[in-house]
Amino acid sequence: MLGEKRRDEPMFYYVKLDDMIPEDHLLRLIHRHVDFSFIRHKVKHLYSHTGRPSIDPELLLRMLLIGYLYGITSERRLCEEVRMHIGYRWFAGLSLEDTVPDHSTFSKNRHERFVGNDVFQKVFDEIVSQCLQHGLVGGRHLTVDATHIKADASFRSMEPVVVEMKPKEYIETLEEKNAVEESPWEPGDDYPHRGQKISNGTHRSTTDPDARFARKAPGSGAQLSHSATYVVDNGTSIILGAEVSKPDLASEGKTALSQLLRIPWTFGLMPGTVGADRGYSTGSFFHALVTAGIDPHVPVKDYRSQNDNGIYPITAFRFDERENRFLCPEGKELTYWGIHHHSRQHVYRARLRDCRVCPRKQACTRDRSRSLSYHIHEASIEKARRLTKTPAYRISQRMRKRIEELFGEAKEFMGFRRAKFRLRCFLREQILMTATAQNIKRMVKLLSRMGPKKEMQEDKGTLVH
Repeated sequence: MLGEKRRDEPMFYYVKLDDMIPEDHLLRLIHRHVDFSFIRHKVKHLYSHTGRPSIDPELLLRMLLIGYLYGITSERRLCEEVRMHIGYRWFAGLSLEDTVPDHSTFSKNRHERFVGNDVFQKVFDEIVSQCLQHGLVGGRHLTVDATHIKADASFRSMEPVVVEMKPKEYIETLEEKNAVEESPWEPGDDYPHRGQKISNGTHRSTTDPDARFARKAPGSGAQLSHSATYVVDNGTSIILGAEVSKPDLASEGKTALSQLLRIPWTFGLMPGTVGADRGYSTGSFFHALVTAGIDPHVPVKDYRSQNDNGIYPITAFRFDERENRFLCPEGKELTYWGIHHHSRQHVYRARLRDCRVCPRKQACTRDRSRSLSYHIHEASIEKARRLTKTPAYRISQRMRKRIEELFGEAKEFMGFRRAKFRLRCFLREQILMTATAQNIKRMVKLLSRMGPKKEMQEDKGTLVH
């Protein structure tokens, strides 16, 4: 006989939400291993001591975390999902009769209460601290990298920058601020003025003024983007730093340094090595790490071998330290001219009259006179160059794939491919909360494997990646 299920709903249900959540479910593991009680203390000063009680901030945090864990990028949809999903209700601490907060509550808190107070930075730091308490972070060997996030804006929103200064002054200001912003870009198909070249220095998006033109790779199309920087512990892939910046190498390098240098002050860890790709190969980056006692495991760009091919290298010249000059193979001096503004190089130049009559000029220079230069942080660059020959460097470069895996996970499953918000001050929430969700996932995964009575021991005597 063909059966039929009748949809008769009983008037009352006698259920316990806790019995309906599987023991190995991610949300149950998070509830078991992560302590969220700190959030009330972190935001207490943002609430008035009088008036009607607010929605529990821990409830808001748990709901936000659900959105980032499961890639729910719309807060309106997040509230609908929590309303319908029993597991989400249980994790948020809501019964079947409780009312789910309205989506406008999140927006109101973000724009009026949490903005400018680093609430999400404090949440991120607290989760990292809990990972430290469980012995999940070594902190000696790190990797840093950045990825582009497509801005929530289109080329149709681009308008020329209104300049309230003379053109020459404006150009000089741009050159001092960032030479990269003068590069022209070909807009996408949605730009109304086809064929017109625009740049970050001449146009801004009215929708998201903080967004900048950027390409993911040479030859790819330009798009309005932001950049997210991660600093990751090589041992367990716990993220120790996360920040937003402009999508250019100079800004990403500065952001990486700021995140690396705050780790000792925030978490009491002293990194020993930092791995990164060739985009971080700058003298200032090397010098800052070496000064802080950190070994940079970064490929070193060496343009000298290309530019000086077929002519005398700088090693063929003798340096006179007392007079601060170089002497060429013919004994003529190259005097100090100063520091080049953009390249940050010490420059030495020979006299034109000496080079004009020199019998070895063809082997020395192809210009009218010979010049020499070396970076102001040449000692740090040379140390980084020596480190590229070590086994530890090769290990660090292999570990770089772990940070790429984190970016891939965030973009594929957690809505990291496109910005949820506009302006960098609000986009920080998405970056920090995504990194927090990833840390929590790894934290509970590792603790579940260890069991309730086991602890991970940190090996401080060897190079543990």
